[in-house]
Amino acid sequence: MAINPLHTDQLYDWWLQALEGDTQAFRLIHGELFGGLYDYALKLLQDSELADDAVQELFVKIWVKRAVIGTLRKVKPYFFTALRRQILNQLRNLQLRELRIGGLPRPDIDFSPEEIVVRNEEYLSLQTKIAALLNELPKRQKEVIYLHYFEEMDYAQIAEVMGIHYQSVLNLTQKALQKLRQANLLSVLLSLSAIYLASRT
Repeated sequence: MAINPLHTDQLYDWWLQALEGDTQAFRLIHGELFGGLYDYALKLLQDSELADDAVQELFVKIWVKRAVIGTLRKVKPYFFTALRRQILNQLRNLQLRELRIGGLPRPDIDFSPEEIVVRNEEYLSLQTKIAALLNELPKRQKEVIYLHYFEEMDYAQIAEVMGIHYQSVLNLTQKALQKLRQANLLSVLLSLSAIYLASRT
């Protein structure tokens, strides 16, 4: 999936302005990224208030630490990576607070039929089936599919966000798509992800 270079360059320009203390430029970054970050946080936390708080806290932290962060060529992946790390820490703290000490929890993404936007009647009957099939995927495969097809990230950006190797992203994607292909639903997913992205603009 191709990433719009103009979109990437605009975020980069806004970030450079924000580094100089331009609050309006940072508001533009907030407006551009908030929706996707919130959707991602909601999938990981399964709680709308916690998701909103997490994203708002992220923007505050990044604004305060912008001088330390410095120049960012990949603005969107940086924000998603920081949010994922923050949520993992939040989940770990909640786990410790509830005395369920264990390994670092792995967030899980849940697809709902409602968000698999359908505007073509021929896909309507497949809506629930696609959501169910996606939810059967292992956690990391679901996260890769979500970031690639619903947040328009390339494989290098996904590797950065998830903290895994580029080849691992390719392997996870291939396995997930193979399952969709076996169910004859791959072309439908590609069409629906395009509709979903168009509905958010």
